[in-house]
Amino acid sequence: MPNDRVSDGQVASPRARAAAERLAQRLARPAPLLLGHSTAARDLRRQIQAAIESNAAVLLVGAPGTGKRTVAEIIHHFAGGETPSLARVCTDVPGPIAPPEGFAFVSPIEQLSLDQQAKLRRDVGLSRLILGTRLDPDSRDGQARLSPELLRWCSIRIDLPCLVERIDDLEALVIGLLHRVPTTRPVGAISDDALGCLRAHDWPGNVSELENVITTALEVGTTTQIELQDLPAALRERDPSSPGPSAPEQEFALALAERRAVQRVMRLVRGNKRKAARLLQIGKTTLYRRLHEYDSSSG
Repeated sequence: MPNDRVSDGQVASPRARAAAERLAQRLARPAPLLLGHSTAARDLRRQIQAAIESNAAVLLVGAPGTGKRTVAEIIHHFAGGETPSLARVCTDVPGPIAPPEGFAFVSPIEQLSLDQQAKLRRDVGLSRLILGTRLDPDSRDGQARLSPELLRWCSIRIDLPCLVERIDDLEALVIGLLHRVPTTRPVGAISDDALGCLRAHDWPGNVSELENVITTALEVGTTTQIELQDLPAALRERDPSSPGPSAPEQEFALALAERRAVQRVMRLVRGNKRKAARLLQIGKTTLYRRLHEYDSSSG
């Protein structure tokens, strides 16, 4: 006769045994990975751990392609309770949204009306929700399109960094993709030239864009590593043997490149000047002066 007793001498109920089996099955599967050891990646891991240790609703804030679904899967893997899988509710798909059950990831919530968002909060029942948004809740657009009631309910907020904020993780992310993306030949590395080319890109599509680039490189390449010529033409570095510009042209090009870099980073961090100054490795006063100069020259 099977032993159905638990450690305190009580007989485990069929429901408890089934729940334990579901938990064991989920934990037996490989856990989703958050690759990299950059400062941004370490900070993100600490926030994820806090979400795992809590039963509260979680708000994931990040631009498209920053890995919100991966973070949701990590939280579910370690804190999913009896729920065998993470329910995915994609609000980009037209149609009514059914009340999520169990452990669900609903994203992007800004695609729902404010009334639908408030209703989502009221209909959650015993389910645990992880909500995703592409908007900064503190921005004008975020304040207009995100329900204050829903935001207050999410006691844990995790801001996902853009790929340029995790540029030190680039090689680890590439190697991780090489192990995950199907290919017809063994590929286990990336050349220094190819990696340098990837580092020079500003990655507006974040990790999702990187995955597309690596997938394409695997399709066109022929060696056991990703080579520079395997990358899309738009990403390849400029030929260093071509004639350089004159001194005045170099000065103008440098000033233009600096302005574009500042403006690009400001877009990536959605106007957060403190974050932009840290990413650009300049003081906040210098950044404010540059932004004032750009505004004056464009006026």
